[in-house]
Amino acid sequence: MNRDESNALSALKNAWNSAVAASDRVRELAPTVQGLADSTPLSGLDLETYHTAAFAQANAVMALRGLIEELRKRAASGHSA
Repeated sequence: MNRDESNALSALKNAWNSAVAASDRVRELAPTVQGLADSTPLSGLDLETYHTAAFAQANAVMALRGLIEELRKRAASGHSA
């Protein structure tokens, strides 16, 4: 394995771990969101926390997806990542 491939694997692992960590945060908040009473006013919600968790998860997953797409292109063309 050459250095470029090693770097690509490292990038994949890091991106994957970031996506998992961000997803774990969304999962941690799930009981809180599911436990909200139907009568909870919007002003009583911690929308900033929910937004931050959802935004981080979305960004991490999109970054991972983009990396995988790039690695697939490189692999298909026979070039090292």
